[in-house]
Amino acid sequence: MYTAHIRENDKVIQTVSEHSQNTALLAERFLTSSNIGSVGYLCGLLHDAGKLLKDFDDYINKRNKMTRGSIDHAYAGAKYLISIASKDKANIAAISMAHTIVSHHGIHDWIDNDNYDYFSKRISYDKGYDEILNNLNEIIGDININDLFEKATKEWFDVAKMIRGFSKTKEEKEEKIDNTKFYFYLGMLERLIQSALIDADRTDTADFMSGVESAEETDTSLLWEQMDSRMNEKLKSFENKTDAISLQRRSISDRCAAFADHKVGVCRLIVPTGGGKTLSSLRFAIKQCKNYGMKKIFYIAPFMSILEQNSDIIGELSGEEDFLEHHSNIISDIDNENELEKYLLYSERWTKPVIATTMVQFLNTLFSAKTSSVRRMHCLCNSVIIIDEVQSVPLKCTHLFSLAVNFLTKICGCSVVLCSATQPTFERNEHSLMRDERADMIENYAEDFEVFKRTEMIPAMQKYGYDIEEATLLCEQKFEENGNLLLIVNTKKQAREMYTRLKDKLGEKAHIIHLSTNMCPAHRKESIDDLKEKLEHGVPVVCVTTQLIEAGVDISFSCVVRALAGLDNAAQAAGRCNRNGEKGRICPVYLINFKNEPLGNLTEIKTAQDISQHVIRNNENADLLSVDIQSSYFEQLFSQNKEKLDYPANGTTLLELLSTNKGKAEAHDLKPDMLLQAFKTAGNIFEVIDSHTENVIVPYNDEAESFISRLNDDLTPQEAAEILRKAQKYTVSVYMGTKKALEEKGAIHITKNNNIIVLDKRFYNSEFGITTEGAERETLMY
Repeated sequence: MYTAHIRENDKVIQTVSEHSQNTALLAERFLTSSNIGSVGYLCGLLHDAGKLLKDFDDYINKRNKMTRGSIDHAYAGAKYLISIASKDKANIAAISMAHTIVSHHGIHDWIDNDNYDYFSKRISYDKGYDEILNNLNEIIGDININDLFEKATKEWFDVAKMIRGFSKTKEEKEEKIDNTKFYFYLGMLERLIQSALIDADRTDTADFMSGVESAEETDTSLLWEQMDSRMNEKLKSFENKTDAISLQRRSISDRCAAFADHKVGVCRLIVPTGGGKTLSSLRFAIKQCKNYGMKKIFYIAPFMSILEQNSDIIGELSGEEDFLEHHSNIISDIDNENELEKYLLYSERWTKPVIATTMVQFLNTLFSAKTSSVRRMHCLCNSVIIIDEVQSVPLKCTHLFSLAVNFLTKICGCSVVLCSATQPTFERNEHSLMRDERADMIENYAEDFEVFKRTEMIPAMQKYGYDIEEATLLCEQKFEENGNLLLIVNTKKQAREMYTRLKDKLGEKAHIIHLSTNMCPAHRKESIDDLKEKLEHGVPVVCVTTQLIEAGVDISFSCVVRALAGLDNAAQAAGRCNRNGEKGRICPVYLINFKNEPLGNLTEIKTAQDISQHVIRNNENADLLSVDIQSSYFEQLFSQNKEKLDYPANGTTLLELLSTNKGKAEAHDLKPDMLLQAFKTAGNIFEVIDSHTENVIVPYNDEAESFISRLNDDLTPQEAAEILRKAQKYTVSVYMGTKKALEEKGAIHITKNNNIIVLDKRFYNSEFGITTEGAERETLMY
């Protein structure tokens, strides 16, 4: 009997046979809904075959001086699997499954940096292999391994055949296989199997080490009934409202519920601001789960502000026990160590049936190299996935996102709902999103927009743009006409300049508030809460902000002035104006352009401005908030940025690395019909947000200063991590240019023992936050 693990507290041994069988059963369970359960079982059974070795048994029992990682135990199962593959048929299925076994501790590039076939190199290793073969019966037992292999291979090829079917492209009236799509999808299939194996392996190991068996997968049908009942109760509470807005919200909700009567792949939900999009999409999701036996509901949002406000609604419907809210702010709010440990496990495994998380976490699960991200992927299978404000998918991620959603719906059994009043035209790109024939959950949405019309978008651009004085004068006039004003600009430098000018001009008439991401989250929250309170009490207010205010902040002004950017940004800005129709009139949203705008390297904003100007010129007197105008904007945006849609990086693209890996394949003279993806390189490059930033803890208040003081003490790594977790709300991400300027002024220093960057108190301003300007873009949060 060979040892896989030894439990620390009582020295009980788990054998390789026990662990392999348990892992096989778990991996099979995780992949059954995708029709590749036998693939999971086979990979789980063989993944630790390399531990059937006296040297490993002596190492784990501390009978020799070998160190962790000195014995390659991942190659043997892969080598054996390849050896039993029939020579008279294509063995791409065997290679894919063997890749999974080699990768059960982390993903790899299948052509390494020296242009070697990494997989062939790994399985050419044979130290101890004969001994392992002699001991294989310990894990295989009575199983007919050839029959299992044939069954797993058939499952794999059945899925590959489906993939081939939706990887076709038309060229001169002839259908051909698009190799980029085909190998991208096969790469996603490999990642899915890796995900199940990694989760199964870690789960069984953790269960054994803790002595507590993980709960079996629960039947969620009762939960969907309960959520449906709670939803109906909530809707009943609105029945006494008979105004036009309330009646239209009810109509939207009913149409969404009716749409759940047929199985959905990918559809759009186009609802105007204030139309009850969150409740309506959840009502659809609950009924879709009830009708088609689906396992989970995911709600994905681009910004934490949106996520946090909608999580309350979702958690109320599901109940706390069945709900996980997964984002970075949650971690900083948990004080109890046991609760934190449980939360981290739930967020790594996504086992709860209802999950709200960010776009960053969602995309990381599909593309990041981190094993914790890979582990989660299989949890998306057989789920309804609501993606809110889908226009926030970064331009560089466009094709990766579209193809991944295709895979989730075609292979993983997901229903994906793309929510936005400003829908990108993903379906018209080269690597298109494959929407259903019935593409829109609500088909007659034009009527909804008419009922909810509360603002008018007014292009007020000048030929050469507004200088600061002219922009200030315009804002003064609009404030006088409307009683309050929201000004949204593109850069922090502009925000500070306009705030200073407007405070000088209107400081005696109104309360002037500044917002930007130079302010730490705690500072911003206090300022926004103050702003909301003043607006509710009718206090004259002018708010000057960067685009962070557009990220789901529930706030309403009588007038908005927006610096020109994309038309989708303009629509988001309009959502902060007359939000609930409380003004009793159509309120104005002005678009203006700035002269000599300090955009620095923010080329995407400049491109968006040019396209917006073009669309506005060609659609004189049109409603700029209409779905048709927004579609025209996105179509031109994608058309003029084709080279950016594949995620360009280091002379290639992530789409190429994750599909054919053509550059490396040609350099190594490898066949194009092999699985050659560079998963690790692509995953290490992949970032939803460009994070060329450093985190700086700022001395915003007494609590923040106490954290900074403690970080100068002698701390264990665990103690330092705990303080950093709690200090997230006092942390600002600064770009390298800003960091350099702060260093030159002696404004930052490194803590004595823990290498944490902290800001000198003199350089944190109660109005602006960190006082050194930078033209950095606003970012999504994770």
